[in-house]
Amino acid sequence: MKLILFFIFFLLLSYESFGHGTIIVSGVEHSDGYIDVKIYTDKESFLKEELAAETIRKKATQGETIIPFNKLHEGTIAVVVYHDEDNNGKLKTGFFWRPKEGFAFSNNYTPKGPPKFKKASVMLEHGVPIDIKLNY
Repeated sequence: MKLILFFIFFLLLSYESFGHGTIIVSGVEHSDGYIDVKIYTDKESFLKEELAAETIRKKATQGETIIPFNKLHEGTIAVVVYHDEDNNGKLKTGFFWRPKEGFAFSNNYTPKGPPKFKKASVMLEHGVPIDIKLNY
């Protein structure tokens, strides 16, 4: 009986942790600032921040930051992540708009030119987190 209750508890805990979507951002260099996440559901809205299906902001944790979705998403999405190190709410860029703060796309896509929704998109699977590694 105890084993069955433990198994049920484990399933509920797993559902709460990764039930409706979780992003695991790795390679976070330090705990300064915030990790900003934008979730897009189609190519028409991709990279238009005001059209993101969801925006999440969480305090950065050195090494790895775990970010649960606040909303339920299904199907194909593209995720854009950046480390807002100076907490100004914007991705700091330099020459030719090259990011000066950590950034990444889902599917661990590194664009050569303008980013594309199709290359950054991933299919959501219930209970499977999206792993994204930041580039600095």
